[in-house]
Amino acid sequence: MNPFVLGVAVGGLYVGDIIVTLLSFSILLFLLKRFAWGPLIKIMEEREQHVATELDSAEESRKRAEKSVKEADERLEKARAEAKEIVINAKQSATGLEEEIIREARSVAKKMKQDAEEEVEIERKEVLQEMQEEVAQIAFQIAMDIIQKEMSPEDQKRLIKERLNNIGDDWS
Repeated sequence: MNPFVLGVAVGGLYVGDIIVTLLSFSILLFLLKRFAWGPLIKIMEEREQHVATELDSAEESRKRAEKSVKEADERLEKARAEAKEIVINAKQSATGLEEEIIREARSVAKKMKQDAEEEVEIERKEVLQEMQEEVAQIAFQIAMDIIQKEMSPEDQKRLIKERLNNIGDDWS
């Protein structure tokens, strides 16, 4: 029996074949580790790092987007509050303006009424003065007519009636 052959029922395993196979396998492993496995692991690590960086970047972008949305919501809410305040102020201002216009209109109407009443009073006094002057003139004319001629009481009544009728014609 050969010392380099192990006995096996089916055939034999030769130690030389095992050593050559182990040596070939070791060389193959060395070469794979040196030229394939190292670069492959390096590429896998780079890929893993790239994915991790992309995930971090995506997370950061998501946080920035959430922050931007929150800020936009806050600005929108602030703008709505300001708009509401502007509308309230405008309504109050309009109400105040409306009340001021009404007060002014009432004041102008009151002044116009006073002016009209004063004007009517002045005209009434003027008409009254004119009537007094007219009556005085008529009385004077009647007195002159009476003085100029002595009249009977019937003539005097007739003359007074004529003058009174003339007054009605003068005022018409």
